[in-house]
Amino acid sequence: MQLFLLATVMGMCNWIHKMEIGYNTGYSIFESPVTSGVLAGLILGKPIQGLIIGGTIQLIYVGVIAPGGNFPADSAIAGACVAPIALMTGMKASVAVTLAVPVGLLGIFLINLRKTLAIRFAHSADKYAEKADLKGIYKCAVVYPAILNLLVAFLPVFLVVVFGTSMVDTILKYIPEVIMHGLEVSGGMLPALGFALIVHMIGKPQYIAFMLMGFFVCKMTGWSNLILGIFGICVAVIIIVLKREIKAEEES
Repeated sequence: MQLFLLATVMGMCNWIHKMEIGYNTGYSIFESPVTSGVLAGLILGKPIQGLIIGGTIQLIYVGVIAPGGNFPADSAIAGACVAPIALMTGMKASVAVTLAVPVGLLGIFLINLRKTLAIRFAHSADKYAEKADLKGIYKCAVVYPAILNLLVAFLPVFLVVVFGTSMVDTILKYIPEVIMHGLEVSGGMLPALGFALIVHMIGKPQYIAFMLMGFFVCKMTGWSNLILGIFGICVAVIIIVLKREIKAEEES
């Protein structure tokens, strides 16, 4: 029963995101692997571990942009499929990240399939519009896309969570320790890649020094993320205040 509840919730997360329910802020919440990780953790009684796994997967996609509305990877399905499997199999977060990458890429194929099939609804809506048939337009704009998303967005995640766990658990038992260690190392590098994408997207190389400072402060002090966040906010406020004072002195 718990497994089917978990599969249903994860499938609904991906379905709500693909349906874009709740405008931008609403469905973007369900796009985040953090949401999938926390919900899966609550269902399985491991909320903290779920948050860690979801947050680690999210780091891969923090610098991903969608030029022309086309994403290079689907973070929603990556979190919905990988987070529950990682929690149920006891997979480390660094290993879960390496599994999330190919799942996110496969998710793009499902998105493109959904868009291709949905073209038919647009043509049908045009015909209903010529007849001023509001019910027909509503069906083409809401009902039919919802059914299509159940098949393309909900069903794959549901099946992966229900049947994929035992398969992944079996595979992990036969993977040599050296390969698992390699996956952990490569998985640890992927979040750094996500941050690198952000720095590149910002286009401000002079800010790289702050990123390096944060990295070494984290490694040298062992502070928690909360303390590091407060420290970063204080540094940002100091810089803003100094800039305003310098600007005020120049204007005076």
